[in-house]
Amino acid sequence: MIVDYLGHSGFLVETDHALMLFDYYTGDLSLIGERDAAKPLFVFASHAHPDHFRPAVFRLAGHGRDVKFLLSDDIRGNPSVPKSADTLFVGPDRTYEIPGLGPVRTLLSTDEGVAFLVRTEDAVVYHSGDLNWWDWEGEDPEWLADQESVYKREISTLKDERIDAAFVVLDDRLEDRYAEGMEWFLSVCRADYVFPMHFWKDRKRISRFVTEHEAAGTGTEILDTAGGKTHWILPDKRKGENGHAV
Repeated sequence: MIVDYLGHSGFLVETDHALMLFDYYTGDLSLIGERDAAKPLFVFASHAHPDHFRPAVFRLAGHGRDVKFLLSDDIRGNPSVPKSADTLFVGPDRTYEIPGLGPVRTLLSTDEGVAFLVRTEDAVVYHSGDLNWWDWEGEDPEWLADQESVYKREISTLKDERIDAAFVVLDDRLEDRYAEGMEWFLSVCRADYVFPMHFWKDRKRISRFVTEHEAAGTGTEILDTAGGKTHWILPDKRKGENGHAV
């Protein structure tokens, strides 16, 4: 599996049979044109917030590659969505069979829209969107309790999954509470590789969390997306293949 980090919560994932673009917000999309044109491209947007959904993604269609858009229901009706685009609008807590990709399961976000669990013939990939334990200081205690309850409920539905790559919120704006959602995910889920995302200004906090987790030796490898690397070639841990980070 090849993973390219495009910034914020945006990732391009390439497997043997498909390309998947998640929550594009910023970064160079021209690298998609460098990939095998025979591989279909599946474009995911977890919700309508502008740091997760950009109309620029629709320019990826019509260049000789099969492109399908899987968009959260809250994007339905957005005038930027071309009528000609091959689009599926998805709601939470559903499973969709996507030809050329496999089953896509959605989880209910604690903010807007959905999270995605994608099971291809090559790998299982999870992208959280804005599904996170949003423990904002000063918020109403009842709202905060609901955030915790919904987040733990949704993530617990993944406990029996073997996830190859997971893209999970680690938001520095939550200050001392920034890692609660990530830590709960790591305590419940089995994931070979985890990519922190959705951070803003304090990149050192993210890199420090990665270093501390590595020292704990849990078996899950967390990639330092705040440290400057943007391209990874991941070994298949199920098969024990060799690979490297670039």
